[in-house]
Amino acid sequence: MPILPLSYRLGNVLGSGGYGIVYQAIEANSGRTAAIKKSRVSQKVKRTILRYESTVLQFLQGHSAIPAIYGYGQLPHFEYLAMELLGPSVKECATGRVPVKTVVSVIEQMLSALEHVHKHGFVHRDIKPENLLCSLADPSKIMLIDFGISRRIHIKPGRPRKYDPSKGSLRFVGTLYWSSLNAHDGIDLAPRDDLESLAYIAFFLLHGDLPWRSFSSHREPIVTRMKHIRAAKAAVSGDELCADFPPEFGYLLDYSRTLEYGRMPDYQLLKIWFTREHTREPLEWSFAEISEESTSFKVAHFENDEDGMGSDKDNDKDSGEESNTDSEENFSNSYYSLDIGLWQIQGARDRSLTLPIEFEQARSGIPEIVEVAK
Repeated sequence: MPILPLSYRLGNVLGSGGYGIVYQAIEANSGRTAAIKKSRVSQKVKRTILRYESTVLQFLQGHSAIPAIYGYGQLPHFEYLAMELLGPSVKECATGRVPVKTVVSVIEQMLSALEHVHKHGFVHRDIKPENLLCSLADPSKIMLIDFGISRRIHIKPGRPRKYDPSKGSLRFVGTLYWSSLNAHDGIDLAPRDDLESLAYIAFFLLHGDLPWRSFSSHREPIVTRMKHIRAAKAAVSGDELCADFPPEFGYLLDYSRTLEYGRMPDYQLLKIWFTREHTREPLEWSFAEISEESTSFKVAHFENDEDGMGSDKDNDKDSGEESNTDSEENFSNSYYSLDIGLWQIQGARDRSLTLPIEFEQARSGIPEIVEVAK
């Protein structure tokens, strides 16, 4: 059966940032509601961020925590990625301390998702509460989004590569509050680093915050913040962070930090720690409610969020400064230097955005978006 091309009509804006805008949209033929990422890029550019993410998402289909991909298209001035519309993020739902059974459910589901991602040869590299979204169809289900900076797992003999993310033109990978110690140290990220970030999410939900979020000032230069936050993370162990809570949460952090670079996590062991004996139930989020009216499809690198990281150009500036690249004029239909400049900012020159042929073959199952109207 041939794959039919898709047309969408854009609706409300769900989010925006330096690299694009996220819309709620309606597919013309089926009437299906979707979330669409829109990113400015010239048609002359062949290796783009959303094309890469669509390929990864298509390759990872088949797990309940991976959102469905509906289509991809590169049209004049913009590229588009249509996906399953989801509910609020874990960050939005957690208005305070979250019940232990809810945290266990979130961690259990994400361990299953990460096992799927890792065994398919990818490391996510940006695990954080904003990238864990609730399903609109099933209140007990958590979904993992934003594979824009995910990379293939390259485990080579010897020591992993290392660089200083605070110097030169290289960038900090991930999001500052949630990143692993290895990310701070500029060490190539591996599956162990996704687990460490997941452990930080568990402690955030259990305590209602993280220690290094309270004393880190946005008035500090970004390099100073990086050093302070890294020192605070290194100063605590799993035992300290999970005091008064089940020890398995602390085990997760300590295990992730002691795992060798080239080793895959022992998911059977991790499942024993976090498998629940009761039937999955709707998650309790203190006072937060899930509703379609409050839908917010979050995209990590389409936001200037409170704990995001900028490029090295920001190192001498206050981290609170924001770029004006998310202004509406940057998303108007006209060609100018931003087409290429924005593509370079996205890191599309990165060779790792070119996937092997077996991954590219997965693209044959992605319907093409041929028209997007407002």
